[in-house]
Amino acid sequence: MKLLPAPRVRKPAAMIAAVCAVLLLPAVSTSPVKAQVQVGSTWITEPVVPDFDIADEQLLLDLDEAIAIALRNNLGLLVQRYQRSQSLFRIGQEFGIYDLVLGVTTNVNSDSRPSVSQLDGAAVTENETITAGVELRQPISSGGDFSINFDNSRSTSNSRFSDINPSLRSSLTVAFNQPLLRNRGKKMTERNLAVARLNSDISLEDLEVQVVDTVQTVANGYWALVEGLEQLKVAEESLALAEELHEMNRIQIEVGTLAPLELVQSEAGIATREEEIIRVQAQIEDAADELRRLLNLDETSFWDLEIVPTTSPEISRVVIDLEASLRWALDRRAEIERQELQIASLVIDSDFLKNQRRPDLNLSVSYGRNALGGERVTCDRPGPPSIADLFEPCPEEYVRVDSLDYLSTLGQFYDGILGQVFEGWNVGLNLTKPLQNRSAKAQSRIAELALDQGRLELQDLMLTIRTEVRTAARGVETAGKQIDSARVSRELAEKNLDAAQKRYENGLWTSFQVLEIQEDLTAARSREVEAITGYRRALLAYFRAIGMLLDQKGIELVDDAEADS
Repeated sequence: MKLLPAPRVRKPAAMIAAVCAVLLLPAVSTSPVKAQVQVGSTWITEPVVPDFDIADEQLLLDLDEAIAIALRNNLGLLVQRYQRSQSLFRIGQEFGIYDLVLGVTTNVNSDSRPSVSQLDGAAVTENETITAGVELRQPISSGGDFSINFDNSRSTSNSRFSDINPSLRSSLTVAFNQPLLRNRGKKMTERNLAVARLNSDISLEDLEVQVVDTVQTVANGYWALVEGLEQLKVAEESLALAEELHEMNRIQIEVGTLAPLELVQSEAGIATREEEIIRVQAQIEDAADELRRLLNLDETSFWDLEIVPTTSPEISRVVIDLEASLRWALDRRAEIERQELQIASLVIDSDFLKNQRRPDLNLSVSYGRNALGGERVTCDRPGPPSIADLFEPCPEEYVRVDSLDYLSTLGQFYDGILGQVFEGWNVGLNLTKPLQNRSAKAQSRIAELALDQGRLELQDLMLTIRTEVRTAARGVETAGKQIDSARVSRELAEKNLDAAQKRYENGLWTSFQVLEIQEDLTAARSREVEAITGYRRALLAYFRAIGMLLDQKGIELVDDAEADS
């Protein structure tokens, strides 16, 4: 039988529809996208080899493809899957408390020793005993256990006082032991099993958090690369403007309408812009390497290829309902569900340790049947017995051997054990109680404090998440306004540069002044790039804050254990 954790509670579809009604996004819908990527919860033996679109030593990569590859290959996720799988096996491990236990014992004992008394029955007594026993023990959910013991022994002795020699003994005993106070009941018996199930559910929530982290990290890494490439275009355009100004200066110097000093100014501007290009190119390589690491790409096949992002950072705006976002976050965030599971585990520990403060009172009941067999050796001396007969060996002609009728051997089990009525029973109570019981009291109090701490941590977590949602929602609105502001700033900087160039052409401005205006335009263009990619990052933070990032990306976390059931 396959051991599975308790099924995970899914969120109602009505709530999904209610929240999606107030979150409007034309280009990137906030409604749950039909799952395009399914993420398993248990370990994967080998990372998959992605089928990339490669042309001219360039690796063409869109955002959804990058996320899908990372969800299969990311090493952090692979590690988390192993932890999830281990938690599933621990459930099976804890079911071992109900394993039927078979015990088999055998023993052979031989002993000889000189006699110290005539009552030993021989000058040198020699005894040999062979024992064999079988026990079956079955623990039960009430905390007790049933057991069946079948014991056999065969004894021989050279003592003249051993009437039955060899003697065969068998016993069949059925016993039941049950704690009445401490450790009584299914709740106490299955404490570790219940904790293992909760830990399994916690590991699934941890995996979901890891998946969300991976999606957000990969997407941010993707946009970092996109931003670097766009900033490189801005830097190259800035260099082109400086080179154009430099060429105009050179021509005017040649015709004698401009002082040679102006050429130095434009050359300095070119050098500065070339330095910026070098810096941006290094950033691009760093971002590309980080993305390769997140995707866990094969170093020999893909690390030398240039990554070319194909997803445009330009998207439409999101209209956010803050109150709906707050309700959604408190219902959907895996961190809250994880803490609630942790509290349930602390409740189990608290109840168990509170039970350990009770006295240890155990009931034991047993019933058994016994059988004896062998050969009875008697001495039929003629005449009345005398005391001297006890100390003299019986003459061989007077020895009589009788086999017992209720012989007990493995072949005569029914006749020897079940057929005869040599029986016994026992009922007992055993009470143990530490008079001060300080250890159990302290452990119980510690568990109660841990439970109170867990509940406070849940309140703090909910407050933190509410703050995260408010911050993320504000971040989206701010990022949108920054795009508008940066765009206006860039347009004005372009107009300002046109005016500056006309003044320069009319001899009213110097190269230094034009270069400053060009730098203003470059800065405005750079801020616009940052604002556009920053809006993408703000959206990722927002969807993560409300617990909807996986739904928005069309990602479904599948519990493999639940699916296999």
